[in-house]
Amino acid sequence: MYKKYLAMGLALAMGLSVTACSGSSGTETSSSGKAEVQTGTSAENGQESPYAESFKIGIAEVQANDESIQRRAYFENYIASRYNCEFVFSEQCTSTDKLLTFIENCADAGCDAVISYSNDDIEQMTQVCQEYGMIYVVNTVRINPKTEAAFAGGYENFGAFGSNQVAIGQVFGQWLKDNASEDGSEGFLICSGMAYTGNLQQTEITTACLTALQEMYDLTYDQDLNSMVVSSAPIEATNDKGINIYLYPGHTTRVEGYLQGLTAALQTGKYGVMLQSIQLYDQTGVIVQETEQAMNKDIKVAGVATVSESLKTAFSTKDQFGNPTVNMATAKPVSLLCASGFAQTYNLLTGHRDATLAENGDAGELNTTLWPITDLETLETISKWDTPEGGKWIVDYEILDNMLSVNNEDLTNKELQEIVDSVTYESALQRLGE
Repeated sequence: MYKKYLAMGLALAMGLSVTACSGSSGTETSSSGKAEVQTGTSAENGQESPYAESFKIGIAEVQANDESIQRRAYFENYIASRYNCEFVFSEQCTSTDKLLTFIENCADAGCDAVISYSNDDIEQMTQVCQEYGMIYVVNTVRINPKTEAAFAGGYENFGAFGSNQVAIGQVFGQWLKDNASEDGSEGFLICSGMAYTGNLQQTEITTACLTALQEMYDLTYDQDLNSMVVSSAPIEATNDKGINIYLYPGHTTRVEGYLQGLTAALQTGKYGVMLQSIQLYDQTGVIVQETEQAMNKDIKVAGVATVSESLKTAFSTKDQFGNPTVNMATAKPVSLLCASGFAQTYNLLTGHRDATLAENGDAGELNTTLWPITDLETLETISKWDTPEGGKWIVDYEILDNMLSVNNEDLTNKELQEIVDSVTYESALQRLGE
C-alpha cells in the first residue's frame, strides 16, 4: 500500500502524462486507467525452488518481436521456478512516459525490481525506482554523457548489462581481414546505419571496418576517420591507395528512398563487399543478386542479423557464383543477455551489491558479444538453442548458479564477466550438441 501511494504521489509531483505501455493491438486498462500487467508463473510443474527468498520482477520491453518472445519464455518457463521468482511483463514501452507508467504499475503490483530493455532517461528511471524501493537494472553500456550519471551516481539500486560493442565491431573487422582481397580492388560499401545519431553498436561496427581496411592496406584517409563515421550524408572515404570505400548512413525507416540510394551505389559496380551495421540482409538480398547478374560481379555481404527463417533462407539461397545471399551474419545468444541482467538484479536484491560494482567503485556492467555465423550448418545448430519451446538454453542452471553471490560470497563483477565471456558458440556446442 505504501508503494502504491508513493508511486501516485511521485507521478503527480513530476506532472507525468501517464500512458500505458502498449503494442499495436492496444492495451486493456483497469478502472483506474492504468495498464494491466501480465504476470508470469513462479513455479513450473510443481517443482520446489532451492532458493528460499521470493521476488517479483518487472520486465520492460521496447519491441514485440521474436527476441522478446524468447526472453519471456526464458524468464517465465525456466528462470522463475528455480529462483523462486515471479515476472511481470510489459507490452511495448516506446516512450519515457510509457516506461514510467510501467514502473508505477510494477510498484502497485509489489515488484522488487525492474529489468528494462529500454535505455530511455536511465538516471531518472533509477531515481524513480529508488523512491519506489525497487532495483533498476537496464540493458545499456556506459556511454558518455548519456549514461555517465547513472553509472557514477552511487545508486545502490542500479545495475547494467549489455552488448560488448567493441567486440562486435571486431567481429566485422576480423571477417574483413579473413575475406577481403590482398589489394582491395573489389571495393567496399559500408552501411553505417544510425552512427550519426550516436548509436554505439553501429558506430563501433563502422569504425572497426574503416580501421581494418586502413590496417590491411596500409592506407591513409584524406579525412578524419571519426568524422566520416558520424557523417549523416553518404561520403566517399577517399584514401592514398585509391581503394573504393563508401559510407552510406541511414535506415529504411528513417531515410526516404534509402534502398533506392543503396541500389544506385551498388549499381556503379565499384563495390564487391557490403558491410551492414544494421539488419538489412533481408531487404537487400534481391538488390544484391540483381546487381551481381547485371555486373557479373560477386558481392559479399556481412551484417547484423537475428536467428530467423529469413536468415536461413539467406544462407540457403545461392547466387550465380555459388555463394549465399549473406556471407557472414551475427547471432545474439538471448539467454546469455537475459542471464546477465538477471544475475545483476538477483545480486542486488540479495544484498550483494559488491558483485555488481566495477573495480573503481562505480556501477559495473556485464557485456556479451554477438556470435559470427558464416554457414548454414552453424545457423541450423544455433537455431535449436534458446527457443521458446525450451530444452536447450545456452545459459542453463549450472552457469547461472555460478553467477549468483548467494552461492559465492566473494564473487566480483570481474569474475562475473569472465563467466559471461566463457559462454561461446564452441562451449555451447560442446554442452548442448546439435
